[in-house]
Amino acid sequence: MSSDTSHDRPVILINGMASNFETQWRRGGWVDSLESAGRTVIGVDLPGHGTSKDAVGRDAADLVLDEAAKHGSVDAIGFSAGAWALLLAACERPALFERIAVLGAADMVLTAGLHHETMQKPLIEGLRSADEPTDNPMALAIRAMIADAGNDREAVAGHLASSHRFVTVEGLGAIKATALVVDGGADAAGPSDLVAETIPNATRLTVDGADHFDIPGSKQCQKAVETFINSAG
Repeated sequence: MSSDTSHDRPVILINGMASNFETQWRRGGWVDSLESAGRTVIGVDLPGHGTSKDAVGRDAADLVLDEAAKHGSVDAIGFSAGAWALLLAACERPALFERIAVLGAADMVLTAGLHHETMQKPLIEGLRSADEPTDNPMALAIRAMIADAGNDREAVAGHLASSHRFVTVEGLGAIKATALVVDGGADAAGPSDLVAETIPNATRLTVDGADHFDIPGSKQCQKAVETFINSAG
């Protein structure tokens, strides 16, 4: 365990797909709340999103690791694709991460290979279509989120179409950080049982009735994560 206190470490926030730091975390009130508790907050946008628009070919975990390495020890919060990037970073460089909270990291993404670019092909095609893909509700929803966040649709599609590393079950077992795993009781992608059980020092919170995209907007989730991240140690 690190000898510093939580307030000595910055908190890195990693958004989910189609969003960015400003819309996911600042608009959602996370940044103001963490800063009011004395924390330094650093945003890391996924490749192809927000300030990382031109980093389409990079791996999301590497963007997280680049930022974490500047500080030596960090806490971090990630949602959905951002959660998976954080888990990979924390297993590859475990000494950099003290406390991590992963939101919406459903087991099925890992166990059913939903993260592979081949599995993402219908969504990628829906994002790149000149016409609205009315036969693909997920693509329609993601397009709306991209527009709301002010992201570039082609850049987001490019990120999805790029091959990248992904954490394994064995990798989850190598994580040294104290972790909080938050899932939604109504998430169509399912629960995070395997993730919570495999990370050695993890606790779990299920937000009852929350679908996938409801999780970061849940006041229950935000309060629990902030209490966890701001805990001493």
